[in-house]
Amino acid sequence: MLLKTKSLVSIIDDDESSREAIAGLMRWLGVDIRTFASAVEFLASPDVSGSSCVITDVQMPHMTGIELHRRLKRLGYTIPTILITAYPDDVARDQALTDGVICYLTKPFDNDSLIESVCRALHPQIG
Repeated sequence: MLLKTKSLVSIIDDDESSREAIAGLMRWLGVDIRTFASAVEFLASPDVSGSSCVITDVQMPHMTGIELHRRLKRLGYTIPTILITAYPDDVARDQALTDGVICYLTKPFDNDSLIESVCRALHPQIG
């Protein structure tokens, strides 16, 4: 299923192999992507305002994915955010979903779950 969209998906993960794996999947789907090794790097980039979706790791140095989502909201951005983590925490998950993230995936996750979440983020009218 190719998304065939001009939407920009920003991928933020301090783990290069994870970041590149997600980037490869998004490229296969036909999505434009930018990758960042940290939330700070992403926030300093011109791609913040053009991002249609953010996929970010929860546990990162300096700023977590949850903190990034909250910062974006405070700055006035309503970018659909997908959180991924190797360290699931039900309390953090519930709080993140309450804060408005669209999905909280636990590593390793299956590609179909991520694809479904990205589709929901980029095409909310579909489902």
